[in-house]
Amino acid sequence: MQFIKRFRVGQRAIKTAISVGLALALAMVLGSSLPIFAAIGAISVMSRTWVDSLKESLNQIAGTFLGYLIACVFVTVLPNPTFFVWMALGVLCVISLCIGLKLNFAIPLASIVFADVCLYTGGDSIVYGFHRFTDTLVGLVVALLVNVVIRPYNNRQKIINMMNEIQKMFLPLLQSRVLEHRYPDLTPLTERMSSLASELRIFEKQPVALWQHAVRVAARRQEAAYLRGCEQLLAKMCGELAALCNMDSNPAPGEKSIERLTAHGLTAPENLKDYCRCSPVDAQVMDFHIGNLLDAYDFLTAFHHV
Repeated sequence: MQFIKRFRVGQRAIKTAISVGLALALAMVLGSSLPIFAAIGAISVMSRTWVDSLKESLNQIAGTFLGYLIACVFVTVLPNPTFFVWMALGVLCVISLCIGLKLNFAIPLASIVFADVCLYTGGDSIVYGFHRFTDTLVGLVVALLVNVVIRPYNNRQKIINMMNEIQKMFLPLLQSRVLEHRYPDLTPLTERMSSLASELRIFEKQPVALWQHAVRVAARRQEAAYLRGCEQLLAKMCGELAALCNMDSNPAPGEKSIERLTAHGLTAPENLKDYCRCSPVDAQVMDFHIGNLLDAYDFLTAFHHV
């Protein structure tokens, strides 16, 4: 079963396959002699969101046209543009100009178009290169339309699942720091929070489907506000846990804190206080942070079930 799960086909893979098929079909209908460039264009810009696809398509169009123009200069000016030194310098020019124009994403495809045009020996290289540019353009446009029309990306459920996973990380960390007097590694928690923030940015920037715009815009804003509120509660919990881990002393939590911790399924050792030799102020500080963390934890739990 685990072996089968490794080969699970995702939505992006399916949309890429559809884009390639449609791009090849359209290129053939238009009479392309090398429809493979349409397929390359479709593959290169299929992204999670159609906004990302649009940005990447524009970058690819600009970069591909740049590669075509440089190839036109080479085949016009140089007597033997296929000489390996000229090819190497040409690719270097394509890469340098793409970087200078902030078209880094388009470097591979632009370099391929440049090399293909320069190496063409079957006729007019400039006309041939223009056809390859238009073939690539067909693939880019098809992939963009497929990403818009077929189930636009919505990572809301993924964000909810990530939040639930992050919330579950806190109780074991509390057990370790407060009741076992150890200093746990918070790196996995920090990394998960960073991934969550990235997914939230995608959710907020991803427009709704065009045909649902009037209905869904208000709902999307409410969903974004709800998810941001949950993230803020998790961030507050992270801050309180970090404060506990930054304490130099290991005081025993008060009775009220112990009751709340045990109510959440944690186990307090019977001899917990025997190993604590700290000032009352340290104990108050620990109780303060424990209380704040559990308040946010309980509020987030209730928030999810509203």
